[in-house]
Amino acid sequence: MTEHNTKLTSAEIACTWTGYMNDSMSKCILGYFLKHIEDKEIKSIVQIAYDLSAVHVEKLRALFQREEIPLPIGFTNEHDVNKDTGRLYTDTFILTYVNHMAKVGMLAFSGFLSMSARKDIRLYFKEGLQEASNLYDESSDIALSKGLFVRAPYIAYPIQPDTVDSKSYLSGFSFFSKERPLNAIEISHLYMNIQTNIIGSKLALSFAQTSQREKIQKWMLRG
Repeated sequence: MTEHNTKLTSAEIACTWTGYMNDSMSKCILGYFLKHIEDKEIKSIVQIAYDLSAVHVEKLRALFQREEIPLPIGFTNEHDVNKDTGRLYTDTFILTYVNHMAKVGMLAFSGFLSMSARKDIRLYFKEGLQEASNLYDESSDIALSKGLFVRAPYIAYPIQPDTVDSKSYLSGFSFFSKERPLNAIEISHLYMNIQTNIIGSKLALSFAQTSQREKIQKWMLRG
């Protein structure tokens, strides 16, 4: 097989850049968690998540150097973490955060993989997808064992199959059409969106409380 010195595509550059930014941020947040967490079982899964992010950052740094691409200006403990801040999060929140970010990781890595052509890039994202899947599985087991896993709502099983028979089905809530119950797909996405927004709002509040810049405080509270 003929080997070609194939350059990274625009999609591969975008995906690896985004991955570097994500993992450099994760190192900062997870490193802070490790300093304050008390539950040993939860700490073990946070350590796994931190180690994965650290390895990803180093692999991507080496890739950018080989490709002679400027290293992204990522997040660092020196410039982006307030080391004097005390404990801000409960162990329960930390476990929920890691579990949720594992879901985000699965979505991100699968998307990155689908946009990549070069073999080494596909292999990197394929491994990342498997790691994120394992992290979700292990963090879910811990959450379930501690009674902390928040399940999506239950609904009654359908009695018979049904079909959409009108475009008005897509109108959702309207004063001019008959209101219909939410379907299972809508409920599942609403559940995920609510969970994402709750985690995001708590993080934004904590960042607003600890930032020394008034502009950042206002921005976070607005978020």
